[in-house]
Amino acid sequence: MYYYEIYVENNIRLFTYKSEEKYEIGQWCIVNFVNRDKMGLIVNIVKEEKIDFDKKKLKSVIRVAPVLSIPLEIMKLAKWIKNYYLSDFFSVFKTIYPGTLKLNYSKRAIYLKDFDEDFKNLEAQKFNEYMKKRPEVTLNTLQKNFSKEIIEKAIKQKIISVEKKIILNSKISGKKKNKGKIVEKQIILNEEQENAVNTIKNSEKQLFLLKGVTGSGKTEIYINLIKEALKNGYGSIFLVPEISLTTQMIERLEEEFLDEVAILHSKLSDKEKREEWSFIRNGAKKIVIGARSAIFAPVQNLKYIIMDEEHENTYKQENNPRYHTKNVAIKRALLNENTKVKVILGSATPSFESFYQAKQGDLQLIELKKRFKNSKIPKYEIVDLNETTENFSEKLLEEISQTLKKKEQIILILNRKAFSNFLKCKSCQNIPTCPNCSISLTYYKKTNQLKCHYCGYEEHFSGFCKECGSEKMQQMGAGTEKIEEELKKFFPTAKMIRVDSETMKTKSDYEKIYNDFKNQKYDIMLGTQVIAKGLHFPNVTLVGIINADIILNFPDFRAGEKTFQLLTQASGRAGRGSKDGKVIIQTFNENNDVITKTIENDYEGYYKNELFLRKSFNYPPFGRLIAVVISSKKEDLAQKKANDFYKTISKIVDENMEISENEFISEPFCAPIFKINSRFRYQIYFKFNKENILKIKKIIKKYLAKFNDSNVRITVDVDPVNMM
Repeated sequence: MYYYEIYVENNIRLFTYKSEEKYEIGQWCIVNFVNRDKMGLIVNIVKEEKIDFDKKKLKSVIRVAPVLSIPLEIMKLAKWIKNYYLSDFFSVFKTIYPGTLKLNYSKRAIYLKDFDEDFKNLEAQKFNEYMKKRPEVTLNTLQKNFSKEIIEKAIKQKIISVEKKIILNSKISGKKKNKGKIVEKQIILNEEQENAVNTIKNSEKQLFLLKGVTGSGKTEIYINLIKEALKNGYGSIFLVPEISLTTQMIERLEEEFLDEVAILHSKLSDKEKREEWSFIRNGAKKIVIGARSAIFAPVQNLKYIIMDEEHENTYKQENNPRYHTKNVAIKRALLNENTKVKVILGSATPSFESFYQAKQGDLQLIELKKRFKNSKIPKYEIVDLNETTENFSEKLLEEISQTLKKKEQIILILNRKAFSNFLKCKSCQNIPTCPNCSISLTYYKKTNQLKCHYCGYEEHFSGFCKECGSEKMQQMGAGTEKIEEELKKFFPTAKMIRVDSETMKTKSDYEKIYNDFKNQKYDIMLGTQVIAKGLHFPNVTLVGIINADIILNFPDFRAGEKTFQLLTQASGRAGRGSKDGKVIIQTFNENNDVITKTIENDYEGYYKNELFLRKSFNYPPFGRLIAVVISSKKEDLAQKKANDFYKTISKIVDENMEISENEFISEPFCAPIFKINSRFRYQIYFKFNKENILKIKKIIKKYLAKFNDSNVRITVDVDPVNMM
């Protein structure tokens, strides 16, 4: 007898089942759970002596489900994610496998024999012929083709048997697609690129940081490595931080590798995801491109995991399990026992944590200091917004005008969508706020809507103040929608496109806008930070930053780092072709270290200054953080539970741990956005050194269940990126 720990669909813990059959970890199966047949996933094989309860009471596995198994290395990864990020199996498996497998029941007619020859009924003869061609059909189909009488006789005379069978919702076969022949294209690398490729190929190390200035040709290096791996029968995963970037990269990879490329990202339907997953799992596709979740792709003979723009915050999942793709990628590489998987983290502005690891020798640092094909670094110009009351300075307007005259393209970036940040009544000072969240509603002029970006609440704007009835409503702050309106007044003949989450709803939206701008159907692309990342448009010669200070003023110790990355990345969109590029940065803080180091293109200078502060206050990469949020629809209950949780954990730490001066547990405090989705939120921060953070995690894990109940929700974010 064999014993298995099985994840049963929609449950957060594992259940033990038995079987006389030997199964493998990662196989899907069918089990009876609370008198219903459900999908299960074999997670562990349990030794009989380890079972400390009555084995006779255990239910048996019904049978293995006809679904491609999850590879052992990804099953190991799933367990690690659950433990490291203090998650549960339901959340983890929902993340690593695309979509949900559902069981349906269908009555099937199984052909056994013909009606006797002496039974001369014409319908019976037709029945014989029909069933010979179809040895198994649904009873429903049979009833549509034959009378009730003949079917009943067939059952009574055992011409057919009727069985209730379980049918999965997935009809994906996972068969191999026909492939075209890959055309060999010569990629001519410069000396820096060649050295980078050879270093990665030949090094004994598995983890690399590829730090290359914007436009240095990192993509060519990636393609060279993927191509070499494919020739030798190995697969690769290519990760990008945003869906908007997949369009460009898909185009580039499909040029080189045709049908070998599989695509995985959140804009695909569950059916599309499962189909791609099946092709990857059975080896029909060896190259995967996608955003976060693509890290779980079951690539056979995996050789390279490439993580482009590794510094981007979007690589961190903001709901359970709150994993960081970079950590998962590294762990997956180290867990793989079949091949020596290499991880390449690429960026012009690496996260400080990654760069610190490289300086410490944990990652092998490879630098590219020249732009590909010797294109020049763009020229910078700072404009002081204190000297203007407008969103557009005279200097920026002049540069836009000159660029349009030269038939060149422009990218303008404002990291704030909508028309205005909020509305304010001039008469009574009232600001329309979300009824579910403690945040002002954002105004969209085009639809005349007020929207909450946290819970999705919307309401029509009547034009009048709800409190006093005044029509003197002032628009405060500017979003991309307002900037677009102003631009059209200044440049009425220019063709422009706005790119933000409001205009980008589907994957086809991304594809269309990317292709249209690349083919120069638009002169100006205006958008949020989504267009500042990795996009390559050779005809773009001007980049304008409307307001460089938006992120800088966030209550976040990484605010300066994020601003530096955004400005550098955005600037890198200019002058990527044969033409020189220019960058105009509008700011209220022209002497801020972030701004000055950006225009000097001095990453290491800013890194050293910031690292000194991080070390002083024990922030990452020196200290480690865990954020705990206690929330409830009842404010007093949320506060009480937060205080109780804090006191309980603090007492245990005081009694059992020695902590340094820079290590602490914060007292519960109101989250910067106190209410989201009608839930009041209190935060507790744990800041400890690497050794102690492991102990803290164990303590938190022990008490999570005790404090969680139907009225209170506790979420734990290990290594948080979003401090709101």
